[in-house]
Amino acid sequence: MLDWLLLLTGLALLAGGAEALVRGASRLAASVGVSPLVIGLTVVGFGTSMPEVVVSALASFNGEPAIALGNVVGSNIANPGLILAVAALILPMRCDMQLLRRDAPIMILVTMLVLALSWTGRIARLDGLLMLAGLGAFVWLTLRWARLEPPRIAAEFAAFEHDRGWLPEDNEANRGRLQRRRILHCLWIALGIGLLVGGGHLLVESATALARRFGISDAVIGATLVAVGTSLPELATSVVAALRREADISVGNIIGSNIFNLLGVLGLAAAIRPIPVPAVVRDFDLLWMAAFAAATALVLRTGHKVTRLEGAALLAAYAVFVILLLR
Repeated sequence: MLDWLLLLTGLALLAGGAEALVRGASRLAASVGVSPLVIGLTVVGFGTSMPEVVVSALASFNGEPAIALGNVVGSNIANPGLILAVAALILPMRCDMQLLRRDAPIMILVTMLVLALSWTGRIARLDGLLMLAGLGAFVWLTLRWARLEPPRIAAEFAAFEHDRGWLPEDNEANRGRLQRRRILHCLWIALGIGLLVGGGHLLVESATALARRFGISDAVIGATLVAVGTSLPELATSVVAALRREADISVGNIIGSNIFNLLGVLGLAAAIRPIPVPAVVRDFDLLWMAAFAAATALVLRTGHKVTRLEGAALLAAYAVFVILLLR
């Protein structure tokens, strides 16, 4: 019972830490003139993926590479199979954002890269460093491509972030107050990091204990409980965006998170300590991850929208994955 309580506490701390970090970092970025679109694509997008970063890094530090790998792979399956599916069931989504048409192929390419690296039986430290360099290139391309988006997309991101409380209302009084409150934004960032580290530690320790108690492998617990738990910020963001009929934000959140998980989260974990890839993970989990990435890209190619039927199909496929994994 104590391990379950610690796991739930860790999840709550991770969710709260991600929210605090995104709030502080977004407001700090806005105070120095960064556009809401860029904040949404980078600060918010990466901030909601910080639970995966912390959990996988701590797992790698603690000598639990299976949890680090399972967390990333499981999150990349849960993002389209659970989060995108739920958002589409709430409201069918049409995506007009040009950036998504470039990001979807990048997601496929990065997924294939990780699949190829895993075929050697491990993801080496050099591989991890190269993946982190790839993340830097992806961010650079994202910032360049963001300039080509129409004003409507930028306005959509600004309205969403204002309503979530991540950005202040854009007026002279608030801009003046922001300048005087940068220290407070930095404190929000520090609080978020502290909650993330504390929650990540509790989650890794409790998940490891539960896996050993019930005879479940670390990879399975990482791909299910840990992966879904660390994806809670993405779930909240995508559901809110779907309810507000802002499909570009919801879908962009999923695709950006999947790319960041592979290049940033897995890359960092491998740079800390090489990650062995068991044959069962390579031949099952990673193939499912590749299939979900391909399905997501295919769904977006059909009229640049995700229908309720497609959402139901993704959710059913995710249910099959979980059932087969836990058999």
